[in-house]
Amino acid sequence: MKNQNLNLKSVLFFGRAKCNLSESILERLKKFGFDVTYVQSNKRGQKLSEDILHWEGDFILCFRSFFILPKKLIQKAKVAAVNFHPGPPEYPGSGCINFALYDNAKVFGVTAHTMNEKIDNGVILEVRRFPIYSHYDLPILLSRTHNELFNLCCDFIEEIKTYGDSIIKNKITLSKDEKWKGKARLLKELDELQTVSSNITEKELYRIIRATYIKEYPPRIKLHGLNFYLNLDDL
Repeated sequence: MKNQNLNLKSVLFFGRAKCNLSESILERLKKFGFDVTYVQSNKRGQKLSEDILHWEGDFILCFRSFFILPKKLIQKAKVAAVNFHPGPPEYPGSGCINFALYDNAKVFGVTAHTMNEKIDNGVILEVRRFPIYSHYDLPILLSRTHNELFNLCCDFIEEIKTYGDSIIKNKITLSKDEKWKGKARLLKELDELQTVSSNITEKELYRIIRATYIKEYPPRIKLHGLNFYLNLDDL
């Protein structure tokens, strides 16, 4: 690829509040001289500010963002709107890490892809895979995945800085054999996975614990309209 030194490309960057990795990406964008508009998200279902819908520029980058961007905003990115998905193409949608652990998958990964109006459906730009070892639980795989996703995003930003707009076409060519597998999972499917039946077997219970247990969102049993949450600190 021919070096195309950028002349102050504009980037709309969607990150997550209270996320050190999002802050580090923001600093990297500024360090490389991009004109950055930064939007933080705090929770699912959060609404976008009307002002941001008027943005126009070169790139949209999404890293761990809760926002689902409308098509009219995505189309305002002159070069590309890119999402960094914390899972490989085999696991689109919500709960990708959880379902990989539940499936006892041996390999996981992270994906950079262009965005359209559907969730995890755009053209794949790059996939980086890594093994899931037998001792991995949800906190370990979350940490490994977020670090891999951070590295993928940072490398992508550096490649934009070095090679310019042509990096998108080149990555599409290199990843032409990568395809999404199945429909993107919904958050309600993860909620169903975390809801434990009262007659569950011990083997299945520990399978669900490995796949879904973190302190903030533990699996639960529902009885008579009440939720009883697992607390492993009591063991």
